[in-house]
Amino acid sequence: MKKILLILAVFFCFLLLCYNGFFYFDRKSELKSVVQNQAMTRLDPTELVKLHEGDFILRRGFGFFSDYISTTLNQGVIDVTHAGILVKKGEEWFVIHSLSSDVTDVDGVQIQPLNTFLYYSEPKKIIVTRAKNANVATGKKIAGLAESYLEKQIPFDHTGVIDDDSELFCTELIWKILEKDLHCSTIPTDPNVRKKFFYTMTPMYSTDYFDIIINQYADYIKKSLPKN
Repeated sequence: MKKILLILAVFFCFLLLCYNGFFYFDRKSELKSVVQNQAMTRLDPTELVKLHEGDFILRRGFGFFSDYISTTLNQGVIDVTHAGILVKKGEEWFVIHSLSSDVTDVDGVQIQPLNTFLYYSEPKKIIVTRAKNANVATGKKIAGLAESYLEKQIPFDHTGVIDDDSELFCTELIWKILEKDLHCSTIPTDPNVRKKFFYTMTPMYSTDYFDIIINQYADYIKKSLPKN
C-alpha cells in the first residue's frame, strides 16, 4: 500500500512539474514575442478616437497557449484569444480583464494601461466591439461594473464552471455584466448550448450581440473570400 501511495505521489509531482513547466516556457515564449514586436503600432490615432468607455477589446496573444485557443475557440480567419473592457481615467485608457496566475503575476480581475495590454497582442489582430445599441451611458455603466469587480479582486475561473460568479475568466466577466447585471444581452439558457457558448470566442465578435467598432481582421477576411 505504501509503495502504491509513493508511486501516486511521484506521479502527481511529475504532472505538477509538467504543468508548471509548460506555463513557464509558454510565458518565456510570450515575452520574447512581446519584445520582438514592441515597436509596432497596434492601434493608430484614427482607431483610438473611436474608443468609448465600456467597449470590449479582443486580441490575439502570443505563446503556445494562445496558439491553442486561437484554433480551438474560433471559426474562420479570426483567431482572437483574450478579451477585456476599456475604461478611461483622465485622458488615459486602461483595460480591465481577467487572467490566470499561470500567465501573469496577478490572478483574476486586474487592470493594465491600454498600451501594456496591446504589447501582448499580435500586430493587426485586434477587434473592438460595443454592446449592441449601447449608448454612452451604457458604456459608463459597463466600465463602472468592471471597476467594481476589480475592487472585489474576483479570482480567475481555473475550472471553467460557468454561472459561478465567485470566479471569472475573461469573457465570463463580460457576459456577467451584459446578461446578469445590465440585462442588455440575451444569451442561451439551455445548459448544453450555454456551455458551448461560453467556451468559445466567436460570440464576442458576433453582430448578434455587438457592433464592430474596429476590425483589423478585415483584410484577412477579404483575402480568404473565394475569387469570382
